[in-house]
Amino acid sequence: MINLFNYQTINVLQLSLGFFLVLFAFTSQSFIEETVIDSYAARGNFNKHVGYISLAVIYAIDTIGNFFAPSIIRILSVRWAFVLAVAAYATFQIGFLFLNEIYLLISSAFVGFGATIFWTAQGKYLTLNSTKETAGLHSGIFWASAQGCLAFGGVFLYVVFRDSNEDDDISESTTRIIYGVFSSVTLIALVILGTLRLKREEESLEKVGANKNEDDEDDLLPAEMFTSTFKLMLDKRMRLLILPFMFTGIELSFWSGIYPTCISFTKKLGSNTNTLLAFNAMAQGAGQVISGLFFGLLNSNSRKLKRETIVLLGATIHILVFIAVYINFPQNAPLDKTEDEGLIYPNIAIALTCGFFLAFADACWNTQIFSFLITYFPNQGSQAFALNLFFENLMTSAAFFYGTSFKLKYHLIILSIGAILGCISFVMAEKVQDRSVEQSDKQVSKLEF
Repeated sequence: MINLFNYQTINVLQLSLGFFLVLFAFTSQSFIEETVIDSYAARGNFNKHVGYISLAVIYAIDTIGNFFAPSIIRILSVRWAFVLAVAAYATFQIGFLFLNEIYLLISSAFVGFGATIFWTAQGKYLTLNSTKETAGLHSGIFWASAQGCLAFGGVFLYVVFRDSNEDDDISESTTRIIYGVFSSVTLIALVILGTLRLKREEESLEKVGANKNEDDEDDLLPAEMFTSTFKLMLDKRMRLLILPFMFTGIELSFWSGIYPTCISFTKKLGSNTNTLLAFNAMAQGAGQVISGLFFGLLNSNSRKLKRETIVLLGATIHILVFIAVYINFPQNAPLDKTEDEGLIYPNIAIALTCGFFLAFADACWNTQIFSFLITYFPNQGSQAFALNLFFENLMTSAAFFYGTSFKLKYHLIILSIGAILGCISFVMAEKVQDRSVEQSDKQVSKLEF
């Protein structure tokens, strides 16, 4: 029986609260960033396409930086790495109080750099405070808490947009109020993450059941940490995980950017699609939280469901949702505002249900990937999560790039193929470890005999 109030679980809860606040601010602003920039551009103060450039800068820096993040965390320690990363997020948010194009692009680079450290440090800290028995529970708690920001962000956006018309812009005074809130919330998160307790080494997973053939990252110099990250990519299990990593990146771009755009551009869904975006954010937040908590608590006492079973469930739900999206939305919905229909007349209930299950299935994948990395790479948490983020961000960036010209059916074909191949690859990665454990057990039995 796992004690839900042990110090490691409390540490994970504090980590989750900090992430919730940072992601509430950053995710909420990402939904309205283009609207804000369009409003400034309409007043002659801005290039209306700079938002896309900002996004490209963030993901480009984030992707490249993943190979350097473990070394930076090694130098700074996890706690100070969080402080640096959250400060980068705050720098970006504060910039909208006096919006300037050059500052926006520079602070976007800061966010890309900060996000790399932010998520890699998360993987490291989660690993330090988990055992093989609590890996599933802690992954579920973290993911549900951190992604709950989507639901609260949706409520926030609804309050902002509920009385607006489709063509209303956001005034400078309103922008300052909104981003003043975001900046304040991010700074509160900086304090929370900056006061995280360090591990008790004797009880950490790194000292319990660790594979002694792997290099302990705490014993590595920064240059050796950099080399170790590349070496880890050659591990057979890690090679098999590349496809699941890549799929979660493509899927992230779809549920967080392309799908909300489909809702916004499908005019037959209603006259105020900004409000529908808020409801979609709430639905997605609910999907992430329910999935994360359900599978985390289900596996808190024992692994009642195998990781590969949960990933298979996520892949199945994804494919069913992709079919529903194809039926409900017109083909040019990701690209332009349209009065066209899908195979049926666009339906709000179907749209929001798809948003919920896209997020639910996404959590199925991410919680099990986190649990896998915590369990099988206990001595290399920073490197393992850095590789996860590298391939995920690489494909997220690529998906946003081809998203500028692809119609809906091409997105859905790529996603469906990715879900199938990623699921098969994840199952194979689990089987590799299962066989190695069985062989080890047999060798022990022979020695004991």
